[in-house]
Amino acid sequence: MNLKRISASCFCLLLAGQMTLSAQNVSFGSNKVTLKSAFEKIEKASKYKIAYNSDQLNANRVVTLSKTNGDALDLLKQILKQSDCTYELNGNYVIVKPLSKKHQAEAEGQHIKVMGNVTDATGEPVIGASVMVNGTTNGAVTDIDGNYTLTDVPSNAEITISYIGFQPTTLKATDAKLGKVVLQEDNKVLSEVVVVGYGTQKKANLTGAVAMITADDINNRPVSSAAGALQGADPSVNLTFNSGSLDSGYSIDIRGVASINGGNPLVLADGMEVSLNQINPNDIESVSVLKDASASAIYGAKASSGVILITTKSGKDSGGKATITYNGRVGWKQNTTSTDFIHTGYDHVSIVNQFYEAYQGKLMANYTDEDLQMLYDRRNDKTENPDRPWTVVGDDGKYYYYGNFDWYNYFYRKTRPEQEHNVSVNGGNDKVNYFASARFFDQDGIFNIYKDNYQNVSFRAKLNAKLSNRLTYSVNFNFNKTAYKYAGYYNEQQTIHSLQSNILSSFVPRNPDGTIVQYTNQLTSNSPLGAGHAGFLTANEARNSRENKYWIVANQLDYKVFDDLVLTASYAYKNRTYVYKRRSMPFEYSRAEGVTSTFTSGTIKDFYQEGHMQIDDNNLNVYATYSHIWDKKHNFKVVAGGQYEDYRTTDLSVKKNDLLSKDLSSFTVAQGETTVGQEISAYRTLGYFARVNYDYEGKYLAEVSGRWDGTSKFASKDRWGFFPSASLGWRFSQEKFWEKLLPVVNNAKLRFSIGSLGNQQVSNYAYFDRIYTDNQMSYTFDGLNKAYYASVSDPLSTALTWETVSTYNWGLDLNLLDSRLTLTADVYIRDTKNMLTHSITLPSVFGAVTPKENCADLRTNGWELYIGWQDKFNLAGKPFHYNVSATIGDYKSKITKFNNPDKLISDYYEGMTLGEIWGYKVAGLFATDEDAAAYQAKINDKAVNGRVYSSKKDNHLMAGDVEFIDLDGDNVISEGSGTVADPGDKRIIGNTLPRYSYSFRLGADWNGIDFSAFFQGVGKRNWYPTSYAYDFWGPYSFSSLSFIHKDFMDNVWSEENPNAYFPRPRGYASYSGGALGVVNDRYLQNAAYLRLKNLTVGYTIPISKKIVNSLRVYFTAENLFYWSPLKKYSKTVDPEMIYASSYNSGSGVGYSYSKSFSFGLDIKF
Repeated sequence: MNLKRISASCFCLLLAGQMTLSAQNVSFGSNKVTLKSAFEKIEKASKYKIAYNSDQLNANRVVTLSKTNGDALDLLKQILKQSDCTYELNGNYVIVKPLSKKHQAEAEGQHIKVMGNVTDATGEPVIGASVMVNGTTNGAVTDIDGNYTLTDVPSNAEITISYIGFQPTTLKATDAKLGKVVLQEDNKVLSEVVVVGYGTQKKANLTGAVAMITADDINNRPVSSAAGALQGADPSVNLTFNSGSLDSGYSIDIRGVASINGGNPLVLADGMEVSLNQINPNDIESVSVLKDASASAIYGAKASSGVILITTKSGKDSGGKATITYNGRVGWKQNTTSTDFIHTGYDHVSIVNQFYEAYQGKLMANYTDEDLQMLYDRRNDKTENPDRPWTVVGDDGKYYYYGNFDWYNYFYRKTRPEQEHNVSVNGGNDKVNYFASARFFDQDGIFNIYKDNYQNVSFRAKLNAKLSNRLTYSVNFNFNKTAYKYAGYYNEQQTIHSLQSNILSSFVPRNPDGTIVQYTNQLTSNSPLGAGHAGFLTANEARNSRENKYWIVANQLDYKVFDDLVLTASYAYKNRTYVYKRRSMPFEYSRAEGVTSTFTSGTIKDFYQEGHMQIDDNNLNVYATYSHIWDKKHNFKVVAGGQYEDYRTTDLSVKKNDLLSKDLSSFTVAQGETTVGQEISAYRTLGYFARVNYDYEGKYLAEVSGRWDGTSKFASKDRWGFFPSASLGWRFSQEKFWEKLLPVVNNAKLRFSIGSLGNQQVSNYAYFDRIYTDNQMSYTFDGLNKAYYASVSDPLSTALTWETVSTYNWGLDLNLLDSRLTLTADVYIRDTKNMLTHSITLPSVFGAVTPKENCADLRTNGWELYIGWQDKFNLAGKPFHYNVSATIGDYKSKITKFNNPDKLISDYYEGMTLGEIWGYKVAGLFATDEDAAAYQAKINDKAVNGRVYSSKKDNHLMAGDVEFIDLDGDNVISEGSGTVADPGDKRIIGNTLPRYSYSFRLGADWNGIDFSAFFQGVGKRNWYPTSYAYDFWGPYSFSSLSFIHKDFMDNVWSEENPNAYFPRPRGYASYSGGALGVVNDRYLQNAAYLRLKNLTVGYTIPISKKIVNSLRVYFTAENLFYWSPLKKYSKTVDPEMIYASSYNSGSGVGYSYSKSFSFGLDIKF
């Protein structure tokens, strides 16, 4: 028995009865003391010496004194009574011992009272820890001092103490250690389990490149889907949204594209392939990103671009008690960019005419001097003044406009409400556990006249049942529905693009009699406002909708043959139905009082259309897992099995013109031409896989895997491929020579992996010649219906087969200072061989596209780094936990083989870096007319300044025009032969692909207050705005631009502003042949950015916990700010929007990205 001061006790016993002691007084400064400090105080203030058994008494337990001074023995008796102890006095020595009833608790079936204290490893009390009697609902929660009390506990029961962030501890009810429980922090870096293909592994034993994203990084983010939550979470994952549209799709790659033909990572949720847009981010437990071939190889055919494994939340053994959680928030969204556009008619007309006249030699907006004076007189009228009307009827009866109308706020909303509500319930026992969740998400979009709206409803349920000691059954059901409703043209991106033209602030949307303004009598070009879409939206009659429904049911049986061998069979069925409805109709407008006309165009006409797409996906997996440990040193694990998938999609579209009613959207009331289109597509895959893991004492690690894959996408002779991988790891921190360094570096591991995968992300019928019979002609044979003709597909190669992706990865994992500091580094090479691309060049008279063959190679080199720190200290007597982490990664891809012997820079070529931008060099803007004239006399720059020379006014170079550099000295600005050897005056000036993707997180919690911030960005990326980058080029693109930022003219050259960024005002300069329409280094944009992706502040309110276990209120903001060099000359283009797949990709124009602000509530019952 370990007795404190044991020698003193023996001496005391020898002198027992021989000493007489007088009463001793003791005074405590506080009514709350620990047993240890109380004993020390008594010993110091008296002659008593106190001995106790540390296994029976927790000296760190805090007790409360009813009085703080008095006789030492009286106070000691009061103190020990609270710990179910008493004492015996032997002379001046006091021996503490438990009350006799504690020794009698061993009897079977007897019920006892258990008391104790819970601390962490530093001695700080753990507040709110759960103390549960296993298999019952009898439990308690530790108080502010870490104390707990359990009554009516069976003496043969087991008690589990647990708390988030700590390893749970289970002890017998009679175990004296319950008096003093020390919880150890859960060392996530070393002991956490990471989900990998067909199983799990300890993170410490991983040999492949796997990143883990936790629920803390994802849950409760104000995003519509998991795609938004994953953006920027790991430097290897490049995720961009196609637009800011409420139901926008996304593009994603891991470590860059694996092929010039594209390819997406395989995304699995609980083993079933899904879209990130169908996953409720609050359902996610963890996400594993499998980056290299070794980690991904077991998934074979679809994993060539990497794998994202999502594990959703499951039920837990809670002794039969259910836990109900509610999380809800309400908030609003706004654009991430400035919307401060000119809406003063006089200024808008003046700018438009200045740019248009410089090119066309006449005014775009036909306002006479008298008209301009009328506009000028109204320039300060924010609303229409009856004395100065904005619409005037001329002597000819036509309407003329002199307004200051804010068209942007007419079409778009600056502030849009949103709300989200999540409810979940989970619980279970050691036989059955369950988890169920439901979500409702509602968000309004940017359109104002008819407010577009997006809704998402989802439900998920998981049940795990232990049917016997050997058989376990689990079922996972998921339903997700999204619905988007909106007005105008069915392609809302095209609507936004079209609204950029011909809408001047001097115009208004409706005439005084309420008729719609579609054409005006004050534009030189007889063009409708917004290419026809302004009046279309004002009429507010067209309606469109898109609806997605996903159903997934997954069943799994696990049969334990014996302890080391488990057989698993799982079957999952996924069904997706996508339905769109489009109702378009002409509308009436007026250009003159009392006269109306009907507007129709190529996009705006009377029709109703429906599209129905259905996807059925059946997935079967059967595999066995064998694991065994020999001599507690040799750890062996094998997974082997097969996978079968059957995938089928049906797409049907029906369109019918000329409906009899505006109020009915039905084919039954349509009497015009009917157009029907249908496509049915299917494929099947079959694969056999195996993986072997071995480690010796967790020190020497090895993994070998392989997959034999077949796909119906290739001809039978080229259908099958075998793709192996292997990886090694060495935890050299387990070696003896490292022992002295363990206090500093407690874990260190080197990793290496090599493997290959097949890319089969090609057309389902890539090797079939096809005949198309649904090609419609533009004329008719019967006078009623347009005729159809047949066509044959382009020629095909007879030997298409797998692209092969091979990856080499070197990694280092370090945990320092008791894992408070974590570092992970990876360097990799990825080789893609036999990429499908055009092979030989066919004569132009052949009349078909060159067939594709496996004849190109690509190499990607990259690296990634993660560093994180987590720690705590006491602040005002309370533990302050904090963490900070940062990630950064970079890659570069080069073509190593391509059939372009002349190395034309207009195509891929050997040695090319993917994303490179070729362009001209610019010396600056001409300072004087004389300089410009001298340059023009010497240099032929028509290839880059052609629009200057084709202008109808000032058709020669002048001060403020762009001066291009003649790099090759031939006095001609050109691209030479257009080859790498002879690029003329072109050079590589930038790259479109993102470089140095990075993120960093900050987090802290103290006394119920929590804080987190997430920053994400790109360190280097270039963008050259396309001709249609209206928000960037302003009136240099389309002269009569609808939305011009109020600060735009500050950057435009003039004699008073000779150092401006933009050149001399010339309309259409960004179009083909214009100085801004050719790529050059002066107007190449640095689109690097840093974004405050998320900021959250919360407070957990102290409550009694009788009904509500926890109550937290919080504020959260998403996409709060961004910093970018792009902002210097454009406050209206978001750097993440520049390459979005909007109506005109690369223009930066489209459905705006949003920032959001929300207030929320978390309740747990």
